[in-house]
Amino acid sequence: MTGERPSLSEAVFDDVVKTLLRHFGDDWIRNAAANKAFKRGTISLLRDAEGIHLMGEPDVEHYSHDFNVWLDFPVDDLMIADDVAYSIFARFAEDIFVSTRSLEDHGVRYRFLTGSVHDGHLGSIHLTGTHAVEFVNMHRLKTVKGLHFNA
Repeated sequence: MTGERPSLSEAVFDDVVKTLLRHFGDDWIRNAAANKAFKRGTISLLRDAEGIHLMGEPDVEHYSHDFNVWLDFPVDDLMIADDVAYSIFARFAEDIFVSTRSLEDHGVRYRFLTGSVHDGHLGSIHLTGTHAVEFVNMHRLKTVKGLHFNA
């Protein structure tokens, strides 16, 4: 939700990114040729994936590749949303891979960092669209004040 503090998992994700950048150096995610190849490959696999559609070109800001993906089918369980995201990650994750999920007003965002000893790639996959927004709204209703229930 807008205006909330980052979740614990987002704070931990940020700490992991900082740790890896300290270890490999800031240039680890700034390799222009590697990032161009990563972007091109990820666009290709997202265009070929079933049940989702890539919405335009990824936003690239501060060496972060942010892919907006329209979810074509209803989702009623967090594990299904995770399955969509992780089936994408399975196709481009490298030696190092870390991700975190956050529910946002416009869908579910999966921030990721992947790479090898040579270069890394930072970004997010944002599952969006009518079905994603409906899922987030229903999930929030089911988890009011930390109490989980099924209607």
